[in-house]
Amino acid sequence: MKDKRKDSTDVRFRLINELHEPLKELAKKDQRSMNYLMNKAVELLLNKESAKA
Repeated sequence: MKDKRKDSTDVRFRLINELHEPLKELAKKDQRSMNYLMNKAVELLLNKESAKA
C-alpha cells in the first residue's frame, strides 16, 4: 500500500477567521476534509492562473 504522506508536503498557514467556519461547514456538508477542500481551492487557482498565461 502506498504511503500518502510521500505524496504531500506539510504546509502551515493562517486562515482568516471569517473563512474558517464556512469552510468547516462545507467540509461537513460535502463529507470531505478541510484539507481536501483547501487542496481543491489551490488547484483551481493554479489552473486559472495557468489558463491566463
